[in-house]
Amino acid sequence: MDYINLEVNNYIAIVTYCRPPINATNRDAYIEIRDTFYDLERRNDIKVVILTGAGKVFMAGNDLDEFTEFMERGKATTYYDIIRNAYLAVKNCKYPVIAAVNGSAVGAGLAFTGCCDIVIATENAKFALSEIKVGIIGADGYASLMVPEKVLRYMAFSGTAVTALQIAQYGGIHRVVSKENLMNDAIKLAEEIAANARTALILWKKCLNINYDHNLPKKFENNLRATVDYQVYDDFKEASRAFIEKRMPKYNNK
Repeated sequence: MDYINLEVNNYIAIVTYCRPPINATNRDAYIEIRDTFYDLERRNDIKVVILTGAGKVFMAGNDLDEFTEFMERGKATTYYDIIRNAYLAVKNCKYPVIAAVNGSAVGAGLAFTGCCDIVIATENAKFALSEIKVGIIGADGYASLMVPEKVLRYMAFSGTAVTALQIAQYGGIHRVVSKENLMNDAIKLAEEIAANARTALILWKKCLNINYDHNLPKKFENNLRATVDYQVYDDFKEASRAFIEKRMPKYNNK
């Protein structure tokens, strides 16, 4: 694995995503995250998983070098399939998954956070559905697992980040802590959960996912269809190019 560090102790697996400098995601990263969680499913020495990021950022959005993947209809569909499988590998993991969010979680970072069962975040952590800024429609299904509908719509329409403290007020974050205490608190929470029987935890997770069905795959397909529909417009290309070139977009709004 190039981007994933895995540690397992006392039935607790710590999955650390590390892709300096800002933990942006790319095709290989999605595949590694997916395969890591698939591998965890086959182990019998795990009760709880902690997902975190190395450095100052939990997980940024997609790597600039791969934005061209979203600009062609055929490539976008294939790429979205890889992304979807990575998200669902975390969401459908048979063990409880704790997100230990150590900094900004943007786009894919917010989606992966939403896929986790419980979230602990640092005081400086921010969460953003920044897709509208770059010509993509997506990740709202996973963000909806953290914030109420009206907040979700604000985030989707504006692309503006909200803080961990704000989301904690809505109940989407279990605890906001200092950066120094993040992993200690995450491990304490994992130990609290791991004190229970492994089979019971697995069955509870299965039931909770079934009983609280948000139809995430369907939402993901809707986002893909909308992004593909957007591709024929000049503003789609302008949003992506402006983001890559680090400038303000000039939309023709047609």
